Amino acid sequence: MTEHLLAGRYRLEREIGAGGMGRVWRARDVRLDREVAIKTVDLGGVRDPSLAGRFQREIVLTARLTSPHTVTVFDGGVDGNTAYLVMELLRGESLAELISRRGPLGLTATLDVARQVTLGLAAAHAVGLVHRDIKPANVMLTEGGKVKLLDFGIAQLTGQADPHLTAPSMTIGTAAYMSPEQAAGLRVDAATDLYALGCLIMTMLTGRPPFDGDQPVVVAAHQINSAPPRLSQRRPEVPQGLDALVAALLAKSPSERPDTTRTLRAIEQLQANPSAPTVPLAAPPATAPTAAPMQPTRPYTQPAPAQSSGSPAVRARATLPQQPGSWWIAGVLLSLMAAVLVAGVAVNLSGLALTNLGRVFPAASTSAKPTGASPRPSATASKKTNTPDAGTAVALAAALQGVQLALGSLPDSEAKADLVQLWETMSGRISAGSNPKDNLTAFEKAVKASDLEGWEQQAVLAATGIVKSLL
Repeated sequence: MTEHLLAGRYRLEREIGAGGMGRVWRARDVRLDREVAIKTVDLGGVRDPSLAGRFQREIVLTARLTSPHTVTVFDGGVDGNTAYLVMELLRGESLAELISRRGPLGLTATLDVARQVTLGLAAAHAVGLVHRDIKPANVMLTEGGKVKLLDFGIAQLTGQADPHLTAPSMTIGTAAYMSPEQAAGLRVDAATDLYALGCLIMTMLTGRPPFDGDQPVVVAAHQINSAPPRLSQRRPEVPQGLDALVAALLAKSPSERPDTTRTLRAIEQLQANPSAPTVPLAAPPATAPTAAPMQPTRPYTQPAPAQSSGSPAVRARATLPQQPGSWWIAGVLLSLMAAVLVAGVAVNLSGLALTNLGRVFPAASTSAKPTGASPRPSATASKKTNTPDAGTAVALAAALQGVQLALGSLPDSEAKADLVQLWETMSGRISAGSNPKDNLTAFEKAVKASDLEGWEQQAVLAATGIVKSLL
């Protein structure tokens, strides 16, 4: 019997990992007689028509990177219904595995990992590539002390996003390491990766990111609305300069974060002199990077759970209760989600600068200024328009994402899959102002007519109720 080889040359020997976009195998390239790692995605029966395109783009983009701090790509393509990416086989463990095994790291190890991650990000940003999912599970510690960044599967080319692959409003990433603009469903740039780096340093030194929890939607809301803790509050003995660096990386406004050059210089100075009271974070105004305009986007996919160890216990905590007797627990979680989002809307609409969204996302604020003859539109005219003001637009984007997250938190079923697909269509229409109330009502009817369990229906309907309050 003839042995089946992927693409006629790769023998899959053992599965060594799995993620949101596929499985990773230890394999052998029989043509060159060498061990490789192969990432595969089964395209058979995939509902998401963009998946093949996203995977193909991962091949092209990752192959452009030549940094010693990013994984090397050898080959890629599609064999039948299987898309595959062939990479160097790395020996070692992920940063997530190391922290899980040993707990928080020391200052020397943290600065060394942070420096190498920054070098990898600098190489990616130099070719216009934003990773968008920097987290411990995507940082590999190889033999010999080399640090490499993995999984550019959800990365995008800065300013060159394919509207079908990285459509406006696509919120992809991991909630605990997601920047405020990414959590709000806005466009991202290199500053997004620097925010994640700040979260990564916090995790290395304290064992957990700035914001964590079992429900991604609550964590994402904190990323947008809550001031992050200072590193020195959790670990008082850290150098003052490192505390200042992490605080700068976790700035809510992308334009206030240091870029990779300044971050690398600060880390290297701390390595040379940890007791230095200040690090070089400021840049002259003439050379200060300008954040790309942020544009609201429609919800696309659920952020991964806040923790990334991949253990069954972590995955179990990331879902809503699945037993019929857990109505009250689900209600508490959904009430918390509603309270966070609705409270944010109320304060923002009243003109109180909740998280200074107007400052953090100036493009949304300036676009909300009225133009035309009448500075005071009548009540009748206001009712006729489907265009929300800037504050409501941001809140609506968060609420639409909340429905997606509520769906993603349910146990897998055919009914869930159908509703996820339907919501992608309906949420796009709602965010575009196309008969939003009618589309939301139609979706709610579909939920009620679905085969979801009663508590599952209530969870989704509670999330749609937040959207309804904003229309």
